[in-house]
Amino acid sequence: MSGYRRTMLVLAHFVSALVLFAAAPSQETMFVPEGRGGECYTVLVGRDASADGSVMVAHNEDTRGDLLVNLRKIRPGDTGARRRVALRHGGRYETDGRTAGFLWIEATGQVFCDSFVNEHGVLITSNSCRSRETADDVTDGGIDWMLRRLVAEKAASARDAVRMAGGLIETYGYRASGRTYSIADKNEAWMLAVIRGRHWFAQRVPDDEAAVIPNHYTIRRIRPDDERNFLGSRDIMAYARRNGWYDEERDGPFDFKKAFALPSGRDPVFDGNTLRHWRGLVLLTGRSWEIGGDYPFSVKPAAKVTAETLMALLRDHYEGTEYDATNGYTTGSPNRTKYRTICTETTINAFVASLNSVRPDPISVSMWVALGKPDTTVFFPFYYGVENLPPGAGLGTDTHDDEVLAGQHFNDVEFKTSRHQLLHNRVLELEKAVEADYGRMFEKLKRDLFPVEKHFVECGPKFERDFAALFSRNREEARKSLDAYVAAAFMKVSSLTSALLDY
Repeated sequence: MSGYRRTMLVLAHFVSALVLFAAAPSQETMFVPEGRGGECYTVLVGRDASADGSVMVAHNEDTRGDLLVNLRKIRPGDTGARRRVALRHGGRYETDGRTAGFLWIEATGQVFCDSFVNEHGVLITSNSCRSRETADDVTDGGIDWMLRRLVAEKAASARDAVRMAGGLIETYGYRASGRTYSIADKNEAWMLAVIRGRHWFAQRVPDDEAAVIPNHYTIRRIRPDDERNFLGSRDIMAYARRNGWYDEERDGPFDFKKAFALPSGRDPVFDGNTLRHWRGLVLLTGRSWEIGGDYPFSVKPAAKVTAETLMALLRDHYEGTEYDATNGYTTGSPNRTKYRTICTETTINAFVASLNSVRPDPISVSMWVALGKPDTTVFFPFYYGVENLPPGAGLGTDTHDDEVLAGQHFNDVEFKTSRHQLLHNRVLELEKAVEADYGRMFEKLKRDLFPVEKHFVECGPKFERDFAALFSRNREEARKSLDAYVAAAFMKVSSLTSALLDY
């Protein structure tokens, strides 16, 4: 056994022991907030509310289990014939053989934890939202995992994606209690709320506003006749009335959230969602908001939103507020307290996407990706136009094949035997070490890891200007420079992570 492997084996045993010790419940951590089984957090920003005219999406993916965060870029394809796509529970969706290329941020083995952005700049991700509906209403087993991937394969715009997703829900029926899909392109951002069965409704985020979603519905007043800003089931209000969830005399004007969200019954501070919603509004607007108040669907930010704004928001644990439960990280990890935070113990990855119609096509979809909890790793720059992913970013085929992609996703044994190749695996090891001694190790990250992210942010605008100039002269050389830029950033994060693990 080499010295390096021996050192890593000893470190792994040491980290495991520390994690077991840290996981022992204390009086502060025995309370488990509602909904902590694996849920998410998203912010959508209209193009006029962002600093550079981009539509922006920021997302923390939360779940539990032994999984891999795997990046894949699936190339476009055309079988030349119609295909019948398996929907996982017996159903089949018939379509033509053309598939758009797409970037896949994959959580292996999971049904509801993947995010996609395709070659047209259409992005889709989601948040669990429990509904009142308990009755199943599905055809041929219904639809779940494949909904967002079919959207990624087929949609040419966000509006097109909303309509397509709605059609799939109405045709097959949705299997889960409820969910909100965040869907965006270079011009628009939408939230599409789904209720178990065949009902859905979507609202467009105003161009000059931002919308926050934890894990409850946030669509409020709806205007079905305004198809520029609202799309959805035409009988949505009648459906609520039939089930006794809405009565105009009792409830006043129709409110989607009040009609369909499953009531928590807990103090808003401890319901797992209200504090996270509140904190996002406070950070974006700079205003005070009442805990558990009647929050609007979207708000005007106090200042133009940047990627750094959203990165900081995705890392937040209510620092500096009365809900900072670790007294500045002196009493343990802020990811595991009596309050559910934005960055939390179940966060497995994060990203900030910037979708911009003005930048040259290869860099029109730019992303900042964190392959773990964003408070214990850094966001590295990524662009959809990258031809080849850096080694260590992901495993699996890059060719579209329905059966192969589903097999690799749900039967990920082969991936797990190769997990040592992935940066995600080392990020996870570092995360566990930090969690075991958060206060001291976080200071180490601030000194030795986070400055590289600041460097990426500062260098990004110059790289994009240089790329645009080169792309206008020599597209092939520009594309090579893009691959080299992303690979260099990725390798820098990889080497720093390995160095911190050695420490």
